[in-house]
Amino acid sequence: MTTPNPAHVTPREKQLLILVAQGKKNREIAEALFLAPTSVRTYLVSLRRKLGVNGHRAALARIAFRDRHLDPGMPRGQAPTLDGGERRLLRDAADGLTLTEIAEQTGQSYDQVKVRMAQLLSKLGAEDRLDAMRICEQHRLLNETAAGSGPADAARTGRAA
Repeated sequence: MTTPNPAHVTPREKQLLILVAQGKKNREIAEALFLAPTSVRTYLVSLRRKLGVNGHRAALARIAFRDRHLDPGMPRGQAPTLDGGERRLLRDAADGLTLTEIAEQTGQSYDQVKVRMAQLLSKLGAEDRLDAMRICEQHRLLNETAAGSGPADAARTGRAA
């Protein structure tokens, strides 16, 4: 696994991060950047390796918002209050874990995790995981310095790329 180095994100990779965070699919990204869809997939694999990100596009979206490649916008309303389980579920999603992987780690069924994620998205007022990452960045819900959150779990950060 390569060491994450966000300082070396190229302008093209920044474009990809922005389009992913905007919810664009690979085909739409390919059209916007005049690339073949297979090139987009290759770029995303390379970018995930470079940034130390596995799995879901929400992890790339969080980086785009966190590193201000795309402005998450001003927070709307008060920040939702999250309990420890909700914060962990969001952090797992931000780390790129799939619902199946979260279920395996927590000992819950896939359906239980799917319902919890749907409830959490509803609580945040998010349409999907990408929107949840935008809202989390707006309200600083997943920052390591935020109350009730700590550094990412070593078991998750040590996953192979």
